Amino acid sequence: MTHGVRFVSTVMSRLRRCVHVRHWLVCGCLLVLTGCKVELHRALSETEANQMLALLLVSGLQADKRADTAGMTIRIERADFVRGVEVLRQHGLPRQKRASVEDVFPSGQLVSSPVQEQAKLIFLKEQRLERMLAALDGVMVAEVSIAQVPTDSAGRATLPPGVAVFVKYSPEINMTQHMTDIRSLVHDSVPGVSPERISIVLQPADYRLPRAAIEAAAQTDGAAAGVRWRPLLGWAMLAAATVALGLLGVVAWRRRGAWVGRLRQRVAKAT
Repeated sequence: MTHGVRFVSTVMSRLRRCVHVRHWLVCGCLLVLTGCKVELHRALSETEANQMLALLLVSGLQADKRADTAGMTIRIERADFVRGVEVLRQHGLPRQKRASVEDVFPSGQLVSSPVQEQAKLIFLKEQRLERMLAALDGVMVAEVSIAQVPTDSAGRATLPPGVAVFVKYSPEINMTQHMTDIRSLVHDSVPGVSPERISIVLQPADYRLPRAAIEAAAQTDGAAAGVRWRPLLGWAMLAAATVALGLLGVVAWRRRGAWVGRLRQRVAKAT
């Protein structure tokens, strides 16, 4: 009876070890699968990386961020790479880098000509207008070009100044209702320009991956995740059962001598 109890306790301890082994196998598979991430964007600022990461997570995509010497890096699952690029593109991310006054007029530079100074000032005005237009809801890309007015020998302008504005926006936003606001913004920012000399082009973005498909895929991520894990769990349970049977066989093989001895004793007592 004592040997039977020991045998049962040995088998139970082996089974517990098998359960622990199964858990470790599942955890290892999870670590391997979660490590299949690729870089989406790098050298980002902390604010821009947080915005992009929040947008990807809200869209149901598995992403994270890492810090390195060049800045922040956004990583995403390899299977979600295409969707991640399209989601960011539809929201105008990452934003185009704009030049500042320090970039245009660095300290210690040589004295430039008046024409060069005027070109730099015009470039700064374009950059400021693009920043203001990009701050409007739904604007993905904003480009502004202020025409340099030719002058005569006396320095007088021969043509009235003109401004060209190009805005690419999300089709979910009715940007045409902001046409008057954009024209007024440009008119007040560029001295001497008349409303007739302001050209504005509004273009809705063409979604290569429709937003409805992205939202539907995000809603089915939970169910798809369960379907993806079922084969893995099945293989893990099969491996655990194989290990358990192997351990039981090893225990039985090692204790075969004791069992044969007890069987002989019982037969001897019976006879």
